[in-house]
Amino acid sequence: MNGILYGVGVGPGNPKLLTLQAVEVLQKCSVIAVPDTEGEKTAMKIVKNYIKGKEILYCPMPMSRDLELVGSSHRKSCDMLETELLKGKDIAFITLGDPTIYSTYMYIHRMMAEKGYTTKIISGITSFCAAAAALNTSLCDRGEALHIIPASYPDAQKLLMFEVNKILMKSGKKLSEVKERLKSMDLYKGAQMVECCSMENERIYRNLDQVSDDSSYFSIILVKDK
Repeated sequence: MNGILYGVGVGPGNPKLLTLQAVEVLQKCSVIAVPDTEGEKTAMKIVKNYIKGKEILYCPMPMSRDLELVGSSHRKSCDMLETELLKGKDIAFITLGDPTIYSTYMYIHRMMAEKGYTTKIISGITSFCAAAAALNTSLCDRGEALHIIPASYPDAQKLLMFEVNKILMKSGKKLSEVKERLKSMDLYKGAQMVECCSMENERIYRNLDQVSDDSSYFSIILVKDK
């Protein structure tokens, strides 16, 4: 009997924000799949106390918009996962935040489901929910709407035009451009940011003027509707 592939959301950074279900799945799976971006293994640090002695599978996940490179890496990762699933091993593929929000894991999830393997998603606390908590504010009240916007992508400006509360993610190295765009659209005043939310180096910014343009990739900007 083939194993089961679990996509496990491990939350935004603080191990205390792991869900009980995530811990249960991590403990029962014999293989832990780790996204390998060739950088720091943040998700692995979060779960380290629950995966001691387990087999670790490093799956290539380059941080790139080169679709050919990314596609090749996804296929390689699927081949690695398939080898273990065919042995009847359950796999927990760890991913920051929640697997359904801008997670590269979902590409793997869909590919493995299409191959006929059993795949399950274990929800995690999202970075933007944790950021709202850190800012001691709500994301939306009553009839207010909330848009989650990939800030460094081409359609961001069009999405920012809607009169709703906004979460800006994936600013990356274009944070300075994002700030200028917010200024040009009269959305800058009152915008707040949390960098490395719930991690040891968390920083809260009530004013974007305080934010360095080389801030961490793990940065969430909240813009409330005027």
